[in-house]
Amino acid sequence: MKTVIIIDEHELIRTGLEAILKDKWQAAGKAATLEEAKAILKNITRIPDIIISDLKQAEEWGIEIIGGKTSEKDTLPPILVYSAYDDYNHVNHAVRSGAKGYVCKSQSIAELIAAMEEVSSGKTSFPQEMNQRIAETASKTLKLNQREQKIFNMVQLGKNNKEIAATLNYATSTIENNLRIIYQKTGVKNRQELEKL
Repeated sequence: MKTVIIIDEHELIRTGLEAILKDKWQAAGKAATLEEAKAILKNITRIPDIIISDLKQAEEWGIEIIGGKTSEKDTLPPILVYSAYDDYNHVNHAVRSGAKGYVCKSQSIAELIAAMEEVSSGKTSFPQEMNQRIAETASKTLKLNQREQKIFNMVQLGKNNKEIAATLNYATSTIENNLRIIYQKTGVKNRQELEKL
């Protein structure tokens, strides 16, 4: 039987998913916070087939479970986001952060299970209406180097230049220079267009 870790701040969602999935999926752990999830991953003896995580855990981004790795050699199972947010910006954030799938809580359980099967088998699963736009954005950002990609991601999270500079340990002027390059590479005119990309 395949195993899953369920991360959601709402107990009803955690216990409900465990009960619904029990015929085909075994819950290897349930967590209400990222700290709880990281503790489970640290102590677990067998890496689960998949992690299901809400996109937001209180003030944290659920996808930051990637920080649960204790070293670069550690491996994490693929992450499937299960969220109430059904807009492109949130789906795109999940994609950029490394999620392999995204299911809205308004979708059916059958669609969730289908996405779990796809993601656990090495595929990706995103809402059909989002796929083309995700692909278009990906093609524009392929030209960005590692630093530019980090800045781009933080801009789309609503961070200002000072916040980005402090996080990445660069001067604000460096961020401003890099943003001008990012505008050119992605074909946008200004920050507002970049945020919506």
